[in-house]
Amino acid sequence: MKTPKPVTIKPMTPGVPQAARARAYAAGVVVMLGLVGVGYKAWALQVQDGAKYRELAARQHAVNIDIPGPRGEVVDTHGRPLAVSADADSIWANQREVSDVTGTAEKLAVLINGDARVLESKLAGERRFIWIVRHVSPEIAKKVRDAKLPGIVVASEPRRWYPAKSTAGPVIGRADIDGNGLDGIELSMNDVLVGKRGGVTALRDAHGHKMLSEGIPYVEGGAVVKLSLDRSIQAISDEALASAVTEHKAKNGVAVVLDVKTSRVLAMSSFPTYDPNSGGDHGARNRPVTDSFEAGSVMKVFTVAAALEAGITTPQQGWSIGASFKVGPKAVRDTHVYPYLTTSEIIKVSSNIGATKLAMRLGRERMHDYLQLFGFGAKSGIELPGEQPGKLRDGSTWREVELATMSYGYGLTISPLQLVAGVAAIGNNGIYTEPRIVDEARNAEGTVVYRGEGKQHRMLSEKTAQEMRDILATVFEKGTGGEHPLNGTMAGVVVPGFKCGGKTGTAYKYDHTIRSYSTNRYLGSFVGLAPIDNPRLAIVVMIDEPSGDHHYGGKVAGPAFAQIASQSLRYLGVPGDPLPPPKPLPGAKPAPAPKAVAAVPPVIDDEIEAAPDDSVAEPVGVVIPSFVGMGLGRALDEARKLHLDLDVEGTGQVITQDPPAGTAGGQGRVKLVFSVDARRISAP
Repeated sequence: MKTPKPVTIKPMTPGVPQAARARAYAAGVVVMLGLVGVGYKAWALQVQDGAKYRELAARQHAVNIDIPGPRGEVVDTHGRPLAVSADADSIWANQREVSDVTGTAEKLAVLINGDARVLESKLAGERRFIWIVRHVSPEIAKKVRDAKLPGIVVASEPRRWYPAKSTAGPVIGRADIDGNGLDGIELSMNDVLVGKRGGVTALRDAHGHKMLSEGIPYVEGGAVVKLSLDRSIQAISDEALASAVTEHKAKNGVAVVLDVKTSRVLAMSSFPTYDPNSGGDHGARNRPVTDSFEAGSVMKVFTVAAALEAGITTPQQGWSIGASFKVGPKAVRDTHVYPYLTTSEIIKVSSNIGATKLAMRLGRERMHDYLQLFGFGAKSGIELPGEQPGKLRDGSTWREVELATMSYGYGLTISPLQLVAGVAAIGNNGIYTEPRIVDEARNAEGTVVYRGEGKQHRMLSEKTAQEMRDILATVFEKGTGGEHPLNGTMAGVVVPGFKCGGKTGTAYKYDHTIRSYSTNRYLGSFVGLAPIDNPRLAIVVMIDEPSGDHHYGGKVAGPAFAQIASQSLRYLGVPGDPLPPPKPLPGAKPAPAPKAVAAVPPVIDDEIEAAPDDSVAEPVGVVIPSFVGMGLGRALDEARKLHLDLDVEGTGQVITQDPPAGTAGGQGRVKLVFSVDARRISAP
């Protein structure tokens, strides 16, 4: 058997040496192993650790930008703007892109009129974003853009503007640079004014620059808040109040105008005032709601109204008055001696003795209940921050002398808003409506998210309300003859074109330094209805501490009331009598002399409700506690509980206070001095 020949396998690469082929095979294996490794690594990156690296890439190249919605507008009852938001230019820096810190700071200081050393400290660092200056003028913004400084960026951001400037400034309040409400309507309605925030994902390049690949997203703006304020009536009120405070050299003043039917606030003025556009803490506040006073004789309106409603008197009932009236060991006196007055004349001439006799017949508890019914001692719930409820103690705790003093306005405190709301109810046939200043708030879709509607209750019967209007009208009347002609306390004031009614007040203010009523510090006031036959407006004017030639309420507050009433009614189109002819120009021929008329008795000066020796009135208030050692927050909380106002100097802890702890009858302001003088703290 033959042995088969071995099969010879021809090489695939003939002519190539065996060694070379071995090397080629080895290289192929190495390449194959490399490809397997790359594939494995790719699998690990894409599959096994894919989520991890996708998240890392998103953090490096994508950024979520939070975009705030624009703040809603505040408008008056006719839609005229009171607070709006508009774009303003601001300057910021990316510190990492500023290559020459010193040089950039010097150039930027020239452009923005800043301090190069301060700017240099801001530019030094590694932060990607830092504000340099916000809300600059368009001229400065253009200069900075044109300079093209590395790392310096000019961007637009919303800024709050107040077109009416100081008109209703303390009422509207202001928002801070970031659009957060600080006071006034801006604070109380902040939740609905703030727009809804939106977000968008932007791409970021290697230098950190953002690119909105999907465009700018839609964000919903805040609601439009429509107030009951009428910008024109507000301007009338502001002007009249400012003139009165200035003319009589007073400390401050307030004026409020309400719509009688609805108690909607048409104007609310404080003087001093401020322009919210100017920024900063001006010290001015919305006094008609934040301040309360012992108001004096204006409170006789409610004493007489309560007595009529309770059926214990009639407008024509007569009262023996005389020179004084004993209440326990003390005596009540009037400025002028009246042997005899009717109930109506108690208001006309403002008799303390007459008001006291009515209160005594009414009794403590009934008097207290009526005062509560009239809205005193409780907040109205108006949409404004800092409203004070005033102070009205439980009637069962009143002493007999306190019942007497409360009948003519001492021993309780009230706010101007409470006072005018109660008088508005008399004009509205006895229906009391809680005052409101916000008509409504509508969101971007037009849906009403808030509507200001005050609750109502019957305060007086229609009969009593009409009797009170007739009585209030007599305050403007002059005596027409007789042995003892009686002039109303506003007989010297004319409301051009209209017949009005109301009540004057001239109260002594309590002085905590001497712990007694001051003999030269007064609160002059007038509250009334215009016109009196068919009331449209309820108006109060209070002038605090006049120091000019006059201090009586009829002299210092009465003319301001007349100006506000006459001009506002004509603006509203309410029919009235023709205005008197203007005064003749200098050099013009005088008009013919009028026919002789019967002499009119001289006008009796307005009343003063309390004797300066405190023979009757006693201060309302609390015993002032010790604030020493407290921080500012605790001191403010304690002051709010006791309805005290604070004047603060410095920061840290209280080291001294004035008046001192233990002072009785503290209804005024307390000055606190803190351990660190704020003036020595450098601005940031």
